Amino acid sequence: MKVLDVVKLTAFYIGQKDLLSTTSLGGNTAPTENQTQTLDEIKACVNDVVETIALLYFPLRYEENITTENGVVNFSSFSKAVCEILEVRDKLGFSVDFSTFPTYLKTSAGELRFSYHYLPEKVENVSDDLEGFEEKVSLRLVASGVLSRYYPMQGMFADAESWQRAFERTALALQNRKKNKMIRKRRWL
Repeated sequence: MKVLDVVKLTAFYIGQKDLLSTTSLGGNTAPTENQTQTLDEIKACVNDVVETIALLYFPLRYEENITTENGVVNFSSFSKAVCEILEVRDKLGFSVDFSTFPTYLKTSAGELRFSYHYLPEKVENVSDDLEGFEEKVSLRLVASGVLSRYYPMQGMFADAESWQRAFERTALALQNRKKNKMIRKRRWL
């Protein structure tokens, strides 16, 4: 899913169809100062919503190998922004104990495989992709979350509240969805 798609749908919902014709979104006209500010606010809202989705509804999981000599691994050593360490395994695949601290993790020394939840990178451009959510969330879900963050900035609190409820309901419904759920036939006496 592209940030551009989210921004276009959000611009349509907020009634700024003229924003769609700007060069920032693939159109022909140069954006005004207000349009540039609106675009920046929408991108900030996209980052906030994507982080919320990753933290509360659909955690992004990643695994990587890191070698440590003294058993101390700084969180800055990981290739992604760590939210929660799920598991640490040694090179033979056995689970290894670990303790987390604010800036580092303490475990045994050697080559270890870390499994963890992470935060996606912040989007800077509308051409960026939203990392990791392709099959889990819909464009409308992300746009409704963006609107729930954008409207309070404009002083439209009632609209923000309704979009927030829609966002939460949809996210929870997607989170709890069971595929191919069937109830077998039964005979009742």
